[in-house]
Amino acid sequence: MYKLAVIDIDGTLIDNKGNISEKTKKTILEVTNTGGIVTICTGRNIRKALPVAKKAGITAPIGCIDGAVLVQPQTGNIIEGLELSKSEIDFILSATEGKELFIEVNTGYFYYKFATAEKEYRYDIYNKRTIQGRIKSFLEGIRYIKNWSELKTISAPVYQIVIAGKTNVIEEIKKTIQQGNYNRIDVREHLWERYLFINRKGGNKSSGVERLCHYFGITMNETVTMGDDRNDIDMLEKAGLGIAMGNAKEEIQKAADYITASNEENGVALALEKFFLTK
Repeated sequence: MYKLAVIDIDGTLIDNKGNISEKTKKTILEVTNTGGIVTICTGRNIRKALPVAKKAGITAPIGCIDGAVLVQPQTGNIIEGLELSKSEIDFILSATEGKELFIEVNTGYFYYKFATAEKEYRYDIYNKRTIQGRIKSFLEGIRYIKNWSELKTISAPVYQIVIAGKTNVIEEIKKTIQQGNYNRIDVREHLWERYLFINRKGGNKSSGVERLCHYFGITMNETVTMGDDRNDIDMLEKAGLGIAMGNAKEEIQKAADYITASNEENGVALALEKFFLTK
């Protein structure tokens, strides 16, 4: 009997237009009313995840920034966060100094972004660099920094640093970080090509789901996870039941125990009905 469902957002809970279907909302409520727990674990930061949780009717704590932060959705308060220390942040950023790169520092509520040249903003895939895009980004908590040195002055807790650039530059930075005397730092390069995702160790979705399980007093074997992308693979593999979306690529589907319909075809609702509501 499964007790907890942990669901990715983009490409999973929401459709390609960013909406949650009425069927999915209704099914989440039905699971909750019958004693199950439904929540999300997403690569989004807190500011961008909370509105989705609200629309979905999710009241249980959620995982943000690939599980590096657990948040109470009603208040937006952080329950637990794996923040990087000041010395770790300085060390990571020092490895980027003087190189042609795009850098994103994630504080949970804000993304601070910097590129050494305009062309490097091609790695900022969520902003088309139009006036409308900049306004939308600002309202969503994105701040663009003009000078590299300003990155080191960010005072809020930092939960993730993303670095993108040419393959040889990324490889050099990865090697520098991994050879440093900082054993709490985790560098993931398999999520997107030419990107490094850098967190404290445990800042991944499977660890985030494990901490959610601990919070609820539920085992991983009693947990269902659903996702569609590479950062979901670890939680699909470690949960009692890992479900890939019909729109997921083959490598993600191979990591899952079950494949549901796509995010355009109520895949989340159908999986919840099958594994939580069917007698």
